[in-house]
Amino acid sequence: MWRSSYQLENDARSKSQSLNFINGYMMAKHPPGDDMMSKSDSHCRYVTAPISTEKEVDDPTDVSGRYSITRKKADRDNNNLALPFCPESKLPSFIEHDRRVLLFNAYYEEDVHQSLEEEKILHACEIYFYVEDGTMEIIQTKTENSGIVQGKFLRRSKVVKPGTSSCHYGIDDLKIGNTLDIYCRSFRVVNCNESTRRYVLEHHGWCMHDVQPIPLPRDHFAEMNRAKMIRESGVPGLDRKRKMNDLKVVMESQLGKQSSMTDRGMFLEHGTDALCFHVTWDDRSRLYGNIQYFRLIYHLADDTIEIARASNTTRDGTVTFPKLLKRSKLPTSLAFDDSDCYSWKDLAIGQIINVFGRMMLIVKCDRFTRDHYESNGIHLREDMPLEVEDKKAEIKRVVPPYNGFGSEEDSLRSCTGSINPPPLKKDMSSNKKSGIVLRFNASLVVDDDADDSSSMRKFAINFFLEDDTITIHEPPIKNSGYVGGQFLRRQPINHISASDMYVGNVVEVVGHQFLLRDANESTFKLMECDEKTFPYSDTARLQRILSSKQDTIRAYFVNNYDGDGMLDLEGLRQLCSAIGIVINHAELITIWRRLQRNNTSDSVPFNKLLKFSAEETFIKSLS
Repeated sequence: MWRSSYQLENDARSKSQSLNFINGYMMAKHPPGDDMMSKSDSHCRYVTAPISTEKEVDDPTDVSGRYSITRKKADRDNNNLALPFCPESKLPSFIEHDRRVLLFNAYYEEDVHQSLEEEKILHACEIYFYVEDGTMEIIQTKTENSGIVQGKFLRRSKVVKPGTSSCHYGIDDLKIGNTLDIYCRSFRVVNCNESTRRYVLEHHGWCMHDVQPIPLPRDHFAEMNRAKMIRESGVPGLDRKRKMNDLKVVMESQLGKQSSMTDRGMFLEHGTDALCFHVTWDDRSRLYGNIQYFRLIYHLADDTIEIARASNTTRDGTVTFPKLLKRSKLPTSLAFDDSDCYSWKDLAIGQIINVFGRMMLIVKCDRFTRDHYESNGIHLREDMPLEVEDKKAEIKRVVPPYNGFGSEEDSLRSCTGSINPPPLKKDMSSNKKSGIVLRFNASLVVDDDADDSSSMRKFAINFFLEDDTITIHEPPIKNSGYVGGQFLRRQPINHISASDMYVGNVVEVVGHQFLLRDANESTFKLMECDEKTFPYSDTARLQRILSSKQDTIRAYFVNNYDGDGMLDLEGLRQLCSAIGIVINHAELITIWRRLQRNNTSDSVPFNKLLKFSAEETFIKSLS
């Protein structure tokens, strides 16, 4: 469809803004100079001119003055649009803070587990906070040759604080020194730019302590990498520890370059004279190591050392190579300092030299070498034998620790050979405790924040006195999620003995803690008959404790029991706590069983406790 020339001309001209904000309210105004509007519509034109409110509004929260009859008539005559107004009105946030961005410097650390040179990586970042809508943007500072992806870490968005669902990070959370947890990374704010510092001090009431910059922690790996790049990039004035090739020295001297006159006198004096030593390297301390033989040549002209492999006459199977060390100066340590190198005075028979981590023993020298030392007043000892006695390796059998699977005897038996019969069982026919079993009801000890279903599980623990073995069975419970059945087959537990089996005790078996809650009647009777093995079931000892508190017990009943004079198990516990008797749950049950003898009810008369605490009455009852 073809458009008229008037329409094209009308679209090409610039258009003025048709929106305006007055006291925080968005208003639509008619563009000035529009001649296309008809005169009949002139009464619809609104002019948003500011209106004085000195006489109309006295209270900032009162908006009634703008709508008085006088003001309405004036607005109607002047074609003005009246709006609610008060001095506290302000522009919207996206206009007041348009293009206002705060810049903060921060960093976060990451652990490095597969490098020997660094333990942590330090990531420097810039946090941009957009004031108009409270969004944040995080950009990681790029580092050359870092080998990791860098750039934008977080695109512009609102960040929710951890542990909340609707609370976002604001400006006050970005104080210098604060730590922000953003997507499992902890960012610590260390600095901000000058414009950000002025804004937060003027508009948000921050103090100078909140904008004090903090230095970044040292990144030793980055400093080492930076120094390496300086060396590799060819910066002049740096010693790169590189030695000029000998052939290059000869070629440059042939082209006219003056060579150094250093040690020229040593060359004229000694020429090609060299000292020869036989050395050995004993490497048998390492796996598959052996003794290797070398010849050490010391050149007197320039104090250089050359180490070559001796003739391989033993055919030991090692790979032959011409030289272990080419002709060069040999430093005494790994510092590679030319000023601290071996000289001929440091070499002697029986002396150990360090050849770049290989400790070599000088055992022999030739006649020329011995004469050279004699002429300089140094006497060398006699030659040592080249053949070194073989050290027989002492093999000691190391028994591995018990891992908890099977019995300890069975595990120890498997260490004596590849095929072994099971360990012999002891003959229990002559044992007096044969067939005697302690039976307990137990439950798992769980933490408060653990699953509630674990606390519902019940267990039956049997302890066999004949061989101190234990077995655990879990009765099945419908719809519990646990199968039930045999929890632990019969086997000994090293740290558990018969004296540890009493009601109220917590025993640990294969990583689980069990609370012994109750036992059957035969178990209680067996423990009461064996006071040495089960001291908490010693009735005579408990009677002596109560006998010492007889008057206190009587006074307690006079002051606290005005009713029927009956005593239950909980009342007995409160009595012992009130009169200062410290006993555990097993001892409390032992006293209660003594009081409840020949009585099937859940309570007993308290005068029975008084009779039990009397020593004469208890001795007569025993007889």
